[in-house]
Amino acid sequence: MPEGQDAIYYLTGESRARLLASPHLEAFRDRGYEVLLLSDPVDEVWTQYVMEYKEKPLKAIGKGAVDLGATSETEKEEAAKEREEQTKDYKGLLDAIKTALSEHVKEVRLSGRLTESPACLVLDEHDVSPQLEKMLRMMGQEVPVTKRILELNPKHPLLEKLKALHDKDSAAETLKPYAELLFGQALLAEGGQMPDPAALSKHIAGIMLKALER
Repeated sequence: MPEGQDAIYYLTGESRARLLASPHLEAFRDRGYEVLLLSDPVDEVWTQYVMEYKEKPLKAIGKGAVDLGATSETEKEEAAKEREEQTKDYKGLLDAIKTALSEHVKEVRLSGRLTESPACLVLDEHDVSPQLEKMLRMMGQEVPVTKRILELNPKHPLLEKLKALHDKDSAAETLKPYAELLFGQALLAEGGQMPDPAALSKHIAGIMLKALER
């Protein structure tokens, strides 16, 4: 691992190709950090029980909050303050998107792991991954669906446009198609499947039509 990397980071998934394309890697790649790509089904199991290796903690990059930009305590405090101000600035939009996606996600927040993509889906620290849920169901176990967290990139121009749209018209129906597209994009980026592909297609067609009419 490069100097300054204080944990063994890993990402689990169904194939190496999908893992390499995952938006979860963006901030880690920019920092030059190494991330283990674990695509074997058994990886979903043993990573639930192995907490560290050679005194280095194992951390899933698709779980919890991530902020890799700060190193010193001063930088961490400044980063925390900046994130707090950003969250306050975007609170109305985040709440509106959460309301629009209440069937799919349990929280919408700004991301510290995205540098290029507009959105990604993450888990809380102790949540079960979609891959492990799938494995358990295949073995006949009843597993409740875990709602995940939608993280949005505060530096992406799309989020700025959505904030301007929400500031102009805060009606839920105005924002819902865009919220559904953000969720769909995040789901497809990790190789997942939309619960309602027809609705996503309808939203895409509607937004394209509006764009062409301008």
